[in-house]
Amino acid sequence: MTAAAVRQIAFGLEPPAPRRTRKDFVVSSTNEHALATLDRWRASAEPLLAIAGPAASGKSHLLRILADEAGPDVGILDDAHVLADPRALLSLVEEAREKGERLALAGRGDPAGWAQGLRDLQSRLTAATRIDLAEPDDALLQAVIQKLLKDRQLRAGPELAVYARARLPRTCAAAAAFVAALDAASIAEGAPIGLKLARTVIANLSEEPRPA
Repeated sequence: MTAAAVRQIAFGLEPPAPRRTRKDFVVSSTNEHALATLDRWRASAEPLLAIAGPAASGKSHLLRILADEAGPDVGILDDAHVLADPRALLSLVEEAREKGERLALAGRGDPAGWAQGLRDLQSRLTAATRIDLAEPDDALLQAVIQKLLKDRQLRAGPELAVYARARLPRTCAAAAAFVAALDAASIAEGAPIGLKLARTVIANLSEEPRPA
């Protein structure tokens, strides 16, 4: 089998589903408020929760925790920022309110922007309980890399996450891209997960080392 064929197979494989239980949520000073706010909202009577943050920052993970622990008592909608018609989102919010149900939304950017200028929806989103997730600090980025490796059942020493943390952009999306590329390269090249492969993957991602 040619290398190209091996790469085709490797890139066609589905990775294991990420672990998204409460105990798998990686906490640092940049996001420690998130679980506390989630729990306060669940214990309150507030009808609407908006979880905002950049790509791969933990929004879907928080929704999964809520879905697992609250069950059908709370409606869940991810990627609220990509809905083409804000009127559909307003209808969902209003329907939940009329039925006395509760709704948790997640998406990128400012929740008010999900309204796309629809003022009734904007006012609802502005009034919602809000969780804002930020890009990680170094400690969280390293922990996220280690979690993503574990999610994919990739064995690597802590030095790999330390090495990658210092060279990747400080974003959860960059960490996810790195670990996915590392997994694919290991399969395609038959190479072990380690610093040598990590160096190659980071170079191929065309990312410059972050200034010290």
